[in-house]
Amino acid sequence: MVNLLLSKLPLLSALFCLGLAIFVISRNPTHKINQSFACGMMALALMEFGQFMALYSAQEATYLFWKKFSLAGEILLPGPWLAFSLTFGRSHASQELGQWRWGILATYLLSLGFLTALVSDRFVTEGLTLRIGGFWFSVFLLLILTTVLANFEATLRSADHSQRWGIKFMILGTGSIFAFMIYVLSQVLLFPSIEQDYSLLTSTIILVGCCLITFSLVRHRLLDVDVFVSRYVIYNSLTMVVVGIYLLIVGGLAQAIKSFGGNFNLYLGALFLFLSILFMGIVLLSYNVRKRVKIFIDRHFYKNKYDYRKEWLELTARLSSKLDVQNLLPPLANMIFETFWIKRTILWLYDDQEREFRIVQPADGLPLRSMKWEPTLIQALKDRDYPIALDDLKHDPKLPVIHEEQMAMFRSMEVLILVPLIVEKQLIGILGLSKSHSGTPLNYEDYDLMKTMAKQAASSILNTKLSQRLVTSKEMETFHALSTFLLHDLKNFVSMLSLVVENMNRNFDNPEFRTDALANISQTVDKMKHLMERLSALSKASDLCYASIDLNELVRETLVEVGRSLKSKMIKDLHELPVIRVDPVQIKKVITNLILNAEEAITGEGEILLATSVQDGMVTLSVSDNGCGISSEFLENRLFKPFSTTKSQGLGIGLYQSKSIIEAHGGRIQVSSQMGQGSSFKIFLTIAKDSSHE
Repeated sequence: MVNLLLSKLPLLSALFCLGLAIFVISRNPTHKINQSFACGMMALALMEFGQFMALYSAQEATYLFWKKFSLAGEILLPGPWLAFSLTFGRSHASQELGQWRWGILATYLLSLGFLTALVSDRFVTEGLTLRIGGFWFSVFLLLILTTVLANFEATLRSADHSQRWGIKFMILGTGSIFAFMIYVLSQVLLFPSIEQDYSLLTSTIILVGCCLITFSLVRHRLLDVDVFVSRYVIYNSLTMVVVGIYLLIVGGLAQAIKSFGGNFNLYLGALFLFLSILFMGIVLLSYNVRKRVKIFIDRHFYKNKYDYRKEWLELTARLSSKLDVQNLLPPLANMIFETFWIKRTILWLYDDQEREFRIVQPADGLPLRSMKWEPTLIQALKDRDYPIALDDLKHDPKLPVIHEEQMAMFRSMEVLILVPLIVEKQLIGILGLSKSHSGTPLNYEDYDLMKTMAKQAASSILNTKLSQRLVTSKEMETFHALSTFLLHDLKNFVSMLSLVVENMNRNFDNPEFRTDALANISQTVDKMKHLMERLSALSKASDLCYASIDLNELVRETLVEVGRSLKSKMIKDLHELPVIRVDPVQIKKVITNLILNAEEAITGEGEILLATSVQDGMVTLSVSDNGCGISSEFLENRLFKPFSTTKSQGLGIGLYQSKSIIEAHGGRIQVSSQMGQGSSFKIFLTIAKDSSHE
């Protein structure tokens, strides 16, 4: 009966793996993490199904076929699981795949080569003894699985406590399967002459791993956890070392057992070893266990409870890159949790407009976003500049007595400690902390570190507020600059229309006046439309519609459109050019802007030169004039900035828009100018890949 049940294990594990693959891929078929996980589980399902069919094969040829079928599933494991280990839980999954793209491609190509060897009988003998192809595949698979475990370890070590809660059972499930496969591969490579069948044990461990994976999928959002893996974690990974030591220990123990003539039940002994290691992994991944070990070490092996310099540097590193208060608070709460084992952190910040302290973290789930603070408590926090335990308010005569209503409010929020956030003698906020779960009462060392962390947090919060005010100030400055230009042009438009209206009562019957009035109104409307079109370029980027064109032809078309209104002499020096792929409408805007700017820079008679050429593998167009030129100060500091202009009637938008269009095409624009001699603008555009330049 037991043997019958054991013989069904490969089929159960194959169905379990297939079910998990179908479930995950059906939830989000386009997600790379889901795709790689599903492919990896399907490969395991193929491997297990082949083992099951081999157990029930009566003929030797059929048995060999299904064994090779199982090996084919094993050969398909490396690629998808390597990709999964690089993307699961990573906040920059696409970047990770890009950096490893050649390694992943090589893995798939090698797997294809091993499949070819399997089909061509260069993998195993008819007695399933490894040939050269099978030996090197075992080495290859051992290295890939070790890399997969290293990636899982890096992800796990980089996660904070909430992220680790969501991913650890997925990593334990898949990691336990691969750890046992490394064990099997090590046995095959170390003792190739000893025939040992691990198929049923492998099926059992895959079932256990699938149970952990299922628990992980049920426990949190499907494969949707973002963890940033630092280089420090990757460089200090212990997986490679552990696997190497493990192989040495296995080899030594096997030799010792063989030397002393020992024997043991393979299935029960290996299964007990696997479950023991798995249980140890679950215990060691428990945050409670690791925190208690840390507390024990800090208490019994060190004079001071904390390394204040390390804690301060750690907090500074976490908060320094945050430019928004909402983004700054989660790392602060995580740091408090990891340091003091305090699970709940509430932050009140002083609202200058409302003149009260309002809750900003956490924003939801609390009874009140603001509360009435007793002035004596606020003053005590400000004067002491030190954390206050609410239980001490009843026993310390130096602390104020607060009403029961406010104490009840703190209890409803689970707040037991208040920490003032003070900068330059100003109380900008208050931290409310819940009970510590460290198992030991907090002492002066804890409160000293809380004060240090509060000082750094207060400084970071103040910096983020000042940065936000600076951004707002810059936005208002830009708005006022734009308003000034708009009011100036609108004033001119209104004055023109007002003159028409004033003269209409006296001259309306005059046909010539009506003709002139209609022309003036039409021109004013056209100018206002043109103004709105140019301003719209600042608020949105145009969608580029690429086409293969000849730049010389585009220059000629532009001259036909604007040439009639130019008073300057136009000179063309157009050379034969290769085809370029650009948006003709947008490039024509650039050419028009440059020609009109050149025209406006010329007083009296002058010349505008348009020249095209090929330079440094790019097509160029230069627009040169002999006008007034541009000062060196304006050229270096303000030329391409919006609202910067040397023209009394200009908005300073044309050159900014032109530069944006050229850069959107992957090109660049160069300027040279001398006061009193003229200016030259040269644009560079890339040549189309399929273009040939005779």
